[in-house]
Amino acid sequence: MTDQAHRPATEPGHTCEHRPGTCRLPDPWMCDVFYVDGSLRDITVQDTDDTRWNQVLRHLGDAADALTWYDGDTGQDVDGSGAVAALDALDAGTTASLSVRFGRTRITANLPVDWIEFSLWPDDIEDADHVADVLRFLTELGTACGRPAVLTAETVTGHHQLPPLITYDPATGTVTHF
Repeated sequence: MTDQAHRPATEPGHTCEHRPGTCRLPDPWMCDVFYVDGSLRDITVQDTDDTRWNQVLRHLGDAADALTWYDGDTGQDVDGSGAVAALDALDAGTTASLSVRFGRTRITANLPVDWIEFSLWPDDIEDADHVADVLRFLTELGTACGRPAVLTAETVTGHHQLPPLITYDPATGTVTHF
């Protein structure tokens, strides 16, 4: 399938081979991107390193519906500045996570990491509203860094090895999908 080329919309309540039960995603490309296969989807920003985290966290603090910082199982709602302070306060060898909520969709960063990367479970993407939340997140993340934000299947060594499933390019203001 070429970028933004759509097959006809599916019937409401259709079944697709990669999602259990009835699917509520309205377009086949959405079923293909968010098929349930037991792996995460990674959202990365091309050509970034850990020096971008502060600007990303501040931007998401303004754009997201909620940020929640987790040290272990304990979560605390924070704003962008609070997320920056929490990241800066991490001791060497300590990890934490940040949950970013857009609409009903939560996207997570496991920190610290040496590049900009977030993850989400495809089985949490149940309908067109969830897809819109992911697209909004990609747009805000790409805007924060001034670089393309890319959603891929879960990777081990970086997003360049797997084809992008969805890309937002802030230079052109376009979203493309496979």
